[in-house]
Amino acid sequence: MMRDIVSVQTELSGSAIAADDLLDQIQNWAERDKANLARELHDEMGGLLVGAVMDIAWVEQHLEPVLDSQSRQKFGRVKQCLGAAIDMKRTMIEKLRPSLLDNFGLFAALRWLMKNACRKAGLTCTQSYPPEEPHFKPSASIAIYRVVQDALGVVLANEACSAVDLGVTSDGETMHFQVTGAGADWDARLDEDRESYVLASMQQRARSLGGDIAIARAPESRTLELTASIPLENALAAGDSGSV
Repeated sequence: MMRDIVSVQTELSGSAIAADDLLDQIQNWAERDKANLARELHDEMGGLLVGAVMDIAWVEQHLEPVLDSQSRQKFGRVKQCLGAAIDMKRTMIEKLRPSLLDNFGLFAALRWLMKNACRKAGLTCTQSYPPEEPHFKPSASIAIYRVVQDALGVVLANEACSAVDLGVTSDGETMHFQVTGAGADWDARLDEDRESYVLASMQQRARSLGGDIAIARAPESRTLELTASIPLENALAAGDSGSV
């Protein structure tokens, strides 16, 4: 009987591990597809839009002597629409795969994410980072970025939030990414289905790197802290010690 119980427990444990591995793979596939789509948008749509802008400018220049005021307004409107389309393309690309992440590193991408999100929300934003950034693996960089992005989304979803802080620290073995929101009743928000789903997604991404997500509420100060703790040995590229 005991042997049967142990066998069942082993099978259940193996099933849980297999499920986690499958979820990790699905997230990796999704990020790969997003990166490929971002590249295609940049190369294909970007080329088409730039070409259209150049052609419109050429036509306008050569027809300038015979254009009336209404025609000039139409050309102006077309150029505005093309400019808006280019801006929309850039926004879509950044949402799919932040270009700063690949070109300048995780910390630069997080700075942009925080600044942009807080500016749109009209909130005070503070950030702090170690003086040097370790060389993260690409898969770890995007996973950590998405975790912070989701944590920021949970905080900003509460309209009563008045300030947001991102603190990144390291003890030499683990790097901690802490998003703190202030000025709201966080217990009510975190009980909703959407936040529960987002927190589960954050936890899965952190676990894929051997890390974890911690949630701390402080009703007296009306703050919420979401902290992702990631072991550096699982997140760094080969040859990087992670010392900061």
